[in-house]
Amino acid sequence: MATIKGMSLFKKTGLIAFCLFGVIASLTSAMTAWTLYGMMTREYVSKGTAIAQSIAGASQEILLNRDAATVQSMIDQYLEIEGVAYVFVVDADGLVVSHTFVPEFPPMLHEVRGLKHETTISSLVLPPYGRVIDICTPVLAGLAGHVHVGMGKELIMAYFWDVVLKMQIMLFFVFWGCVGILYLMMRRVSRPLGQLTDYARKLAAHDFSATIDIRTRDELEVLGRAMMSMGQELALLFSEMESEVGKATADLRDHMAYLSAIIDNLADGLLVVDVTGAVSVLNPAMREFFDLDDTPCKGRSPARLFPEEVTAMAERIRRCTTEVLSAEIPLTRGRTGKAVGSSIFAEGPDRQCLGGVLLIRDITREKELDQLKTDFISTVSHELRTPMTSVLGFSKIIRKKLDRAVFPLLAGEKSVEKPISQVRGNMDIIVAEAERLTELINDVLDIARMEAGEIQWRDENVSMAGVLHQSVEATRGLWEAKGLRVEVDAGEDLPLVRGDRDRLVQVVVNLLSNAVKFTEKGPIRCTAVREGEYLRVSVEDNGSGIDMADMRMVFDKFKQVGDTLTGKPEGSGLGLPICRQIVERHGGSIWVESEPGKGSVFFFTIPLAGVEPMAALEGASATCRGPVAEPSGAPGVRVRTSPLVLVVDDDPSLIEYLSQVFEDRGFTVCEAVNGPDAVATARSVLPDLITMDIMMPGMDGHEVIARLRAMPETRDIPILVITALSGAEGEAGDMALVKPVDDATVIEAAEALLRGKAYGAACIVLGGRECNLNGMRVLCSGEVTFATAEEFWPLVENGFRGTVFISSEVVGDLELERLTRLDGVSVIILPPFACG
Repeated sequence: MATIKGMSLFKKTGLIAFCLFGVIASLTSAMTAWTLYGMMTREYVSKGTAIAQSIAGASQEILLNRDAATVQSMIDQYLEIEGVAYVFVVDADGLVVSHTFVPEFPPMLHEVRGLKHETTISSLVLPPYGRVIDICTPVLAGLAGHVHVGMGKELIMAYFWDVVLKMQIMLFFVFWGCVGILYLMMRRVSRPLGQLTDYARKLAAHDFSATIDIRTRDELEVLGRAMMSMGQELALLFSEMESEVGKATADLRDHMAYLSAIIDNLADGLLVVDVTGAVSVLNPAMREFFDLDDTPCKGRSPARLFPEEVTAMAERIRRCTTEVLSAEIPLTRGRTGKAVGSSIFAEGPDRQCLGGVLLIRDITREKELDQLKTDFISTVSHELRTPMTSVLGFSKIIRKKLDRAVFPLLAGEKSVEKPISQVRGNMDIIVAEAERLTELINDVLDIARMEAGEIQWRDENVSMAGVLHQSVEATRGLWEAKGLRVEVDAGEDLPLVRGDRDRLVQVVVNLLSNAVKFTEKGPIRCTAVREGEYLRVSVEDNGSGIDMADMRMVFDKFKQVGDTLTGKPEGSGLGLPICRQIVERHGGSIWVESEPGKGSVFFFTIPLAGVEPMAALEGASATCRGPVAEPSGAPGVRVRTSPLVLVVDDDPSLIEYLSQVFEDRGFTVCEAVNGPDAVATARSVLPDLITMDIMMPGMDGHEVIARLRAMPETRDIPILVITALSGAEGEAGDMALVKPVDDATVIEAAEALLRGKAYGAACIVLGGRECNLNGMRVLCSGEVTFATAEEFWPLVENGFRGTVFISSEVVGDLELERLTRLDGVSVIILPPFACG
């Protein structure tokens, strides 16, 4: 509580009055005394002059007769006049004729001379008279001599100080009389002021029960009543505030306890660091992962608590970037964790970074199961190879011996011709199936070893033209057997790529084998062109093409494309997944473009030698309908004849629906069924627009959008979020629609984004709370607020940016011109009865 220090109002007023009165009294006394001194001095000069002239007039004849006795008797009588100090007369020769000095004439007066025709006045200091005024008057113009009269100044000074002393005594009594009167008056004023001060102190101390009673019938009484009223209002406000604060505190305490319970019971480890990199939050699971027990952690550097993998991620996420980090890190006791980290931002007018958060999940069991699966597949594959070698070898031997030794002996016997034909056919089937099973085992072993990281890669600088020619020669028997032709378009001047030559040959051989398998009429074209820092290879056929339903699974393991009604597809269904594994290991991506009845084109990209490849992404099984781009004549440049839309969703039905909606509008459509496919395809085909689902297994839509925004080539592609969640979940994109959606809304939103039109992050609906906007409300990626007319203007004028929907019933009562002047506000007037 503030304390009023210093003198009271009465003391201050008294001090000021004392000072003012002292100054006034001193000045008045000085002025009066000085005036009196001047007047008395003039009076003494006048009196001395009169005496001197009187003596001079009466002593003319006496001086001429040199009758000194008469002159002496004359001047002696003037000594009785008050103020006269001395009188003396000198003749024309300057000799003293008579004087009143006792016992002798002062020598210094011999020096005093007068004028012949004028009276002179001189100031002298003459012991023992002190200061005197000497008045010299000539007698007969100085012919008879001069008369000197001395007027004593000491009497004047005695009168002067007497007057000053009497005035000071009088003023002293006057002053204290005034002080008494002032004291009485100030007491009357200071008492209510003191009451007001005490009351104000009590209010400051939150003592609202105090009262004040001032009855002065003036402004102080009005002020007292006003303060009483203010105190009562403050008491009410403080009561309400304390009640609200109590409720808020209780809610906050409950909320914090709830959050603390959630954090403490998380199975995943949670680490939060502030912008300086110091630990701010650490849950028990994280302590258990790193055996920290009761080690003090808050405020300490992660480098002193965790291994370098965690420290490196904590250092990156505290730098307030938008990237989402993911990595496997070692835990204590031989365990393995999966860490995901990102920066934390406080949303508001000024987006503020608070640090970063790191979540770690113990995936030791999952890793063990994955390793167990890989070991099982590898073991089974290895174990199957030995009996399959025997089965295949003995089958071929039996077939050979039957053809060479048994069947010739039975030739010509009609009764055994049919059994011989059946046995020969059966043996051919046994050998063919054994070879197919062996190929399947080899493929399973290959893909298991790739997933386990057990493949030894022999990277070198490779000529892709040489790879294509070698692959064509390796498959010559296949395509010549069907009477097909294979064309290779790969100049010898193509730049080299960095990779494993044998594995790249395996990729092209697989693609050529598939093309031959589904092509009845050639040619099959193999091309290699440079696209920026990559080399793009394509294998194009003129076969039957791939249906949309099949395109989504051609890169999945054990999935095959074919007509199951007319024949069984050949192969293991692992060729294309192996191709994807090899291509992605090299830092490239693979995809297919196809139209039923017009053939298919399989593409893959490999980074050039000397170029740091981008991190391999999981999966790239995206498919596209129609030509994505046409060559422009310049290497690596594509020309689009229609907008390209990448549809991303894990629901095949919704992908098919959206694809048909966009195709009917004349768009070219590519598809991806998961997050890794979406990232890889977007990087490869660079679409004009991406539709994104949020809830996808593995890499969800938020992570996909974060990765796309982090890559320079894809960060500016507009993203339309189509999700079953609320609109707020789609804030990572440029616009959001909530499922279910209709085709008109989808096309309208897509065309708006393609035109570069941005909708606001929020919407206000004026005129009702149940509005049939025909799906338009889902264009709000932020909060939808239903406002009354009284709430409307404070909302829109308080920094709102977004879309305002206004019912036509209330639009007449609104100042539309005022609304349209606001920056960042779009206005949509709804038809009648749209809102109820």
